[in-house]
Amino acid sequence: MTTTKVSICNEALNLIGAKSILSFDENTENARRCASIYDSTRKALLRMHPWSFAKKRVQLAPVTTHPTFGYRHSFPLPKDFLRIINANVEDYEAEGRHILANTDLISLLYVSDQDNEEMWDSLFCECMVFYLVHKLAKPITGSQAESDSAWTKLQNMLKQARAINGQERPAQDFAADYEPALMGVRY
Repeated sequence: MTTTKVSICNEALNLIGAKSILSFDENTENARRCASIYDSTRKALLRMHPWSFAKKRVQLAPVTTHPTFGYRHSFPLPKDFLRIINANVEDYEAEGRHILANTDLISLLYVSDQDNEEMWDSLFCECMVFYLVHKLAKPITGSQAESDSAWTKLQNMLKQARAINGQERPAQDFAADYEPALMGVRY
């Protein structure tokens, strides 16, 4: 089965015993509710973890407008940017839709707004369903308990999804790059 916005919303609606929808454009309360929260829910969930399927790499060049103070250059963020994973510079600051830094180039690893559901990890899909249930349960069923239960299930699923997603990367040796600034100062 193809994973789509509608199929994900229908799974959430089915979990709370609500009627399914055919599209976000249909003239039903459930379709309007799903359409109004879907994109913001996806973006929020993507920001919660550096999901492998949503990672992108890009090199950023500075714009000609410089920051007034503090940094030499300003780098515009990509249109689909949601979260910085690594900017590959030691001193930088995200400000608005720019990264400010004292370097001439930024190699940015970031979480993108991956809106193609076919690219999503299956555990991310499950998290999205529970997040939608959390947001839809109270308005549709009137049950705060059902909404709270979905939130708890989302938190548990997120833990599992993050752990599995993290296992798909090689281990990092943090101590190998550590140079203590105060080592040897005492003597």
